Amino acid sequence: MKLMEESIEDATKDLCAWIVKVEPGQARPLLERMSKRADGEARDVLIANADMVFGMDHLRSALYHAKKAMVEGANASDSLVMETLLYTSGERQLSTAIRKMSVGDETTDIIVAVLQGRVDPMEGWLELPDVPAHSSRERLKRFGITEEELCTFEGRLEELVLERVAAVDVLKK
Repeated sequence: MKLMEESIEDATKDLCAWIVKVEPGQARPLLERMSKRADGEARDVLIANADMVFGMDHLRSALYHAKKAMVEGANASDSLVMETLLYTSGERQLSTAIRKMSVGDETTDIIVAVLQGRVDPMEGWLELPDVPAHSSRERLKRFGITEEELCTFEGRLEELVLERVAAVDVLKK
């Protein structure tokens, strides 16, 4: 079995991500435009509901675990974008991950993350911080963190999200 030898810093050094505000009903058209642009320029671009992404640390961890799974032959998808989406969601099943992370007609904040390649940000795109300024308990619960986890954990609550990302390796087996 081949093992991942890169550090998380090396494996994710090209990752760039932005928060993009859109009007209701405009998230899906942006997703379609970005997908066509990425395909045409050989880039891997992940677009997700910003409510389910807890900063660059969250995306770095998900991308690292996705690349590691692909190198080690433990991937659930042949696509780096879909494998990263799976890890970002903290879910075991790709279909559940897609439902959880997808943008919809009511979505007004989305994440545009360039996993490989380069995309110049458009006007109004805000760089995604390493950790969010504030993550409400309600938002963490929507992500799937239980009340019990919230009550027993000491430290930054966002670290519970990173634990979920890492747990996908165990859940997939």
